[in-house]
Amino acid sequence: PHLLLAILEGTVAAAVLALSALGLSLVFGVMRVVNVAHGEFFMLGAMLAWWTAKIVPGGPLAGFIAALIVAPAAVGLLAFITGRLLLRRINYDPEATIVATIGLLFVIQQLALSVFGADAKPVAAPFTYRIAFPWFGYSGYKLFVVAASLALLTGAWWFLARTKAGLIMRVTQFDRETATAFGIPVNTVYSAVFAAGAALVAL
Repeated sequence: PHLLLAILEGTVAAAVLALSALGLSLVFGVMRVVNVAHGEFFMLGAMLAWWTAKIVPGGPLAGFIAALIVAPAAVGLLAFITGRLLLRRINYDPEATIVATIGLLFVIQQLALSVFGADAKPVAAPFTYRIAFPWFGYSGYKLFVVAASLALLTGAWWFLARTKAGLIMRVTQFDRETATAFGIPVNTVYSAVFAAGAALVAL
């Protein structure tokens, strides 16, 4: 039973980390830049989720659904504006982007500390169903997180591999100049990818 429990907990942790890394991988894979502020987008999404769940009436499930909408949308919008106003001005240069996102990291960090404080904010699970194993009960919500992570990873692969928008992203990844010559708005694609990466980690 201890081995099974360790496997389950490790699977949940791996699913959360994979979902967190998905947005970072998307940004680096398409734009070839490292978003050092990625962790701060994760933190901001978590704090916005807590705040949304706190103010929305109707119980934990209603707050959870609202947070799933509000947190990624707000963080994605912030990242899109950042991409347009900050990263576009430095032409998405890899080295300059590292320095710029380090500065963004400290700005978001200090703003979050000023607004939300430094204390941990617990968020109630949307449901408390437990799956009964012969030796112990296990949280159904944690297994839901694993399933949701797998679904998002599969959806991201399908989007990049099977859709026109994914093809455009891959074209800008391989050859930015050729993509521009064919009329692809590379700067807009980069801003959208940066926003999508932030929105994914805010989930």
